[in-house]
Amino acid sequence: MRKINKFLLTLFFLWGNVGWAMAQYTVSGSVLDDRTGEPMIGVNILVKGSVTGTISDIDGNFSILIDSGNETTLVFSSIGYLSQEIQVTPNSNNVNVRLKQDATNLEEVVVTGLASSVKRSNLANAVSTVSSKDLTGTTTIQTTDGALYGKVAGATIRSNGGAPGGGLSIQLRGISSLTGSSQPLIIVDGVYISNASQRTGRATISGAGGSNQDDGSNRLADLNPADIESIEVLKGPSAAAIYGTRANAGVIIITTKRGAEGRTTVSLSQDIGFAEPLRLLGVDDWNEDKINYFFPEARRPLELERYNSARTSGNFIDYEDYFYNNKATLLNTRINISGGNENTKFFVSGNIVNEDGTIRNTGFKRYSVRANIDQKITKGIKLGVSSNYIRSNTDRGFTGNQNNSGASIGYSIAYVPNYFDLRRNEDGSYPTNPYFSENPVAVTDHGINNSLVNRFIQAFTLDIDILKTSNSFLKAQVSGGLDYLQNSTLVYLPEFLQYQRAQANPGDILKGKQESFNTNLQAALVYNWNLGKVNMNSQAGLVRLDFQDNALFNRGRGLVPGQMNLRQAAIQEINQEFLQKVQEAGVFLQQEANFEDKIIGTLGVRWDKSTLNGDANQYYAFPRASMAINLGNFDFWSSSVINQLKPRIAYGETAGPVNFGATFTPLGGTNIGGLLGSVVSTQIGNTLIRPETATELEFGIDAGFFDNRISIEATYYIKNTQNNIQNLNLSPSTGVTTTPSNEAELQNKGIELGLSGNVIENSNFKWFSRVLFWKNKIEMTKLGIPTYISGGFGSGLGTFLYAEGYSPTTIVGTPADPNIPGGFTIWGNSQPDFNLSFYNSFNIFKGLEFSFLVDWRKGGDNINLTSFLTDGGGTTNGWFDDDNGDGIPNGRQREPEPYNNAGRWVQDASFVKIREIGLFYTVPKATINNWFGNSVQNLRVGGSVNNAFLFTDYQGYDPETSTFGSQAVANNVDIAPYPTPRRVFFHVTIDF
Repeated sequence: MRKINKFLLTLFFLWGNVGWAMAQYTVSGSVLDDRTGEPMIGVNILVKGSVTGTISDIDGNFSILIDSGNETTLVFSSIGYLSQEIQVTPNSNNVNVRLKQDATNLEEVVVTGLASSVKRSNLANAVSTVSSKDLTGTTTIQTTDGALYGKVAGATIRSNGGAPGGGLSIQLRGISSLTGSSQPLIIVDGVYISNASQRTGRATISGAGGSNQDDGSNRLADLNPADIESIEVLKGPSAAAIYGTRANAGVIIITTKRGAEGRTTVSLSQDIGFAEPLRLLGVDDWNEDKINYFFPEARRPLELERYNSARTSGNFIDYEDYFYNNKATLLNTRINISGGNENTKFFVSGNIVNEDGTIRNTGFKRYSVRANIDQKITKGIKLGVSSNYIRSNTDRGFTGNQNNSGASIGYSIAYVPNYFDLRRNEDGSYPTNPYFSENPVAVTDHGINNSLVNRFIQAFTLDIDILKTSNSFLKAQVSGGLDYLQNSTLVYLPEFLQYQRAQANPGDILKGKQESFNTNLQAALVYNWNLGKVNMNSQAGLVRLDFQDNALFNRGRGLVPGQMNLRQAAIQEINQEFLQKVQEAGVFLQQEANFEDKIIGTLGVRWDKSTLNGDANQYYAFPRASMAINLGNFDFWSSSVINQLKPRIAYGETAGPVNFGATFTPLGGTNIGGLLGSVVSTQIGNTLIRPETATELEFGIDAGFFDNRISIEATYYIKNTQNNIQNLNLSPSTGVTTTPSNEAELQNKGIELGLSGNVIENSNFKWFSRVLFWKNKIEMTKLGIPTYISGGFGSGLGTFLYAEGYSPTTIVGTPADPNIPGGFTIWGNSQPDFNLSFYNSFNIFKGLEFSFLVDWRKGGDNINLTSFLTDGGGTTNGWFDDDNGDGIPNGRQREPEPYNNAGRWVQDASFVKIREIGLFYTVPKATINNWFGNSVQNLRVGGSVNNAFLFTDYQGYDPETSTFGSQAVANNVDIAPYPTPRRVFFHVTIDF
């Protein structure tokens, strides 16, 4: 009996093993690109409805073990390609799959909340996504924000000038604030980073005015664009409401590259290039007639003598060419190492940028190291860590505005005729400039305007699977990080400069030390469950934000010759000391419902409080709601041409933070009779101040044609901002003059259109094209205080009108017009009529790719005070011409009539710019194997141009530059900027 039992038990185990063996089978095969037939590496192959999966190897091959004896569905997916489902059985020994490229990005995953995402095909908002290929695939862009030009519908981007190191402002869907920030919130791998245009102190030394004229770089310039996997742009409150208090001006979400399971890849890239001015304006020649007309009678003999001496020697100098037209060397070196296995994935990168400027002694250097690690701690716990250290060193030179101090090249040379030589003498001294207060050659050779940045960005994400059932899962996500930024600035003008010699204490130096330390922590629960045919995704969480900024600027005047030590200055002063600490907290809830990818709806709300508000403990609510209907997914839809049609609607509310200190009355230091004390400011704080808020209603429709080869996206939005903070004038009897108050309301209306797809696609040729069109209209629907004008440099040169029924971008100025609110003539509007960008990419055969990006802005006016300066100095190109033949040169009488009013400086800033051109060749795999064996996996070479050509009637170096770059209003005033460079590159990338 015992033997029988043993026999039966053995038979049972054998039968079990046979049954188990029969319940498993292996499916192998390959994955190819449908158009080129090339093998695809890193394709995800997943058993549908399970977590079982694998990836394709370097030859596109895969093998997967199926834990079932029945028919099973495999899902093949890869970024940039349409997912494909394949039915397999135990008899499917070899499966060959060809994936089609996702021309319309339907499979792209887009962030919809703080802890969830959705496929673009189900998205109910117009969220722009810029991929790594769009960002840096055509040419090398110096800064990340500079790479967004022409790639985001609804974005208006301006630069402070063409100085190395960047310096840009971005406005999404118009103006979101009159006095606060209209710059979007920037989030990198979940970290709320600082993008402030930090003060350098140049404007203080030059006498130009406030720090908004420093021509500094905003700190997004620190990031290496090549590290970025994708950028998502939430352009309005309807998409950004879940981000609450800091999302009024939109949100830019940057995701950096991560490692992938598979073979370790080492990628080395080298870009070598040069830069030159994109555009020079030319200068007016001088002759005896012009000298006799321009100079007063007593001055003419001396000027004629100088002119005749230069004519005899042939020593005429084009100062614009001398200062600006210098070839600059550009170097960019990158190395990436990525790979991993099922448990650990990594991406490590290093980057060195060394770029000279087109003005001597200017340049930009950046050193960046990044390490992104993803670790599966257990089956249900995953940890992702991102670390980035950046060190940049920027010499921006002396351009832009100044106040007759001479510390600006463009300001000075506007007044110097080409027959006077300012260049250094043989003995090392510099000629005294008789036409202005400074010799700009000496300033360029010896002045310093330097910024040294050290920055560390650390992010983490911890995902914990708490519960899994057959139709639901619950997970927790804890994420956050820190952004530490230290910026050391130095502005120095030595004592031997011409302007300094005229001062009581020659030799001027300003040293600044600025630190920013931001931290954020977020915890969320996500519960995904099925309610019949409806998939529900619920999330709830908490957010904590802490921001700390401090700055200390010390100034010394009367320096000992050759010294830069503040203790060697006769006058030592603390120019500025500033410290702010801000704490914010939020709670959010969001519910998403998806009915078979046919009807998708979202409801959410966030509550925020901030120490910046009048009541630091009051929570403000920011709701959102959206719905999209995929008509093409319903059974009744049978069109063979239109395979996707998705109407959508979304609503959301956000806020903009109150400026630090608005609730307090500042005290200023004083010294009376040798006794130190404090005096009350003329502005009193308002303890009832509320955050600026915005509501947005967005309508749109998305459509796909011809098996989604072509897509159309159309959006119309109405964005209203309330509680805009402005200064309210108080009665003189109160003893103070102003207090901040929530009064004004703005309305932005606009449309955004996108058309993209593969126009032609076959094995030897593919043509992808994308057209983006957008326009925005602004109106002040409520002012709440009396009409006023502000911004720029007054009504004589052009300023801005703040009046109900008008846009704050309306430019007004002399002569007076009592029929217009504010009392001056309307001369223009800085808001463009529309923007249009046109991108094309051509893949020829299997290795050659040619692409270009064209950007067109129609309308929008600038206040061109560069022309004001050169007209005043007689150097404007064509100054002595007389177009109307009345005997008065153009430089003294310009249209419109009546002449010599503010309208002469308000110029149409329309342009067409060829932003990017690239030509690359990827060497065939077979050729690489012949050359290098298996040691090299990929080789790509090419050339490109950034800012290739500019076509415009605007009389400035670049219609997109502004002295007040980051201001919400008045960010279109042009004063002698650093000319924008044209950048030409040669590239090589080798993957090992």
